[in-house]
Amino acid sequence: MISSEQEKQIALYLVSKKLHSQIIIEVKDHFISQISNLMETKNLNFQEAFLETKSSWKNELEMVNADLLSFRKITRLERNIMKPIFRRIMFFALAVSLLIGIVLSINENLYLYVQVSLLLVYISITFYNFFFKKMKFSEFQRMSFHPLLLRNILMMLLIIPVAGMIFSPKDNPWESPLSQMFLTYGILIQIQLLYFRTKKINVLLT
Repeated sequence: MISSEQEKQIALYLVSKKLHSQIIIEVKDHFISQISNLMETKNLNFQEAFLETKSSWKNELEMVNADLLSFRKITRLERNIMKPIFRRIMFFALAVSLLIGIVLSINENLYLYVQVSLLLVYISITFYNFFFKKMKFSEFQRMSFHPLLLRNILMMLLIIPVAGMIFSPKDNPWESPLSQMFLTYGILIQIQLLYFRTKKINVLLT
């Protein structure tokens, strides 16, 4: 049986790994269960079982870069949890951006309404986060350097000039529909990041 003092030791260890609060709760339960099992089956004391459990979790709790474009260190476990979330964010943003790109090619006026609507959604969810204290200003600033947005900027700088030289060398490539799609993609990424922050889901803003 693990005492409350021993539970605190487990919690402090997990906090030292800078895990998100929701993940700490889940991992702590796994630690307690694993330690209890080791104490019972191998007749170990708490410290021995705790050490063996930490060793078995060493790979998952190793500190790694959050992303190729991020210097922030998080555990491998947390990065693996966020990967599918980021994939969904990117897929949704890409799908909607392509759809809006089609709208732009059909009706520029309708495209303007869509862009204004997205901007209003962005402002509304930002206001909600600040008004209900869901987000700190430092977190909002951090979003500007989020790896998903940095990746979008990098792709813009690489693709748009090249596409402009190939398909419309006489026109300004930064005023092209492709450029507008990249901007729309960036706004959609930010809206989703703010939404997940509202739901207290870790997306590298805290």
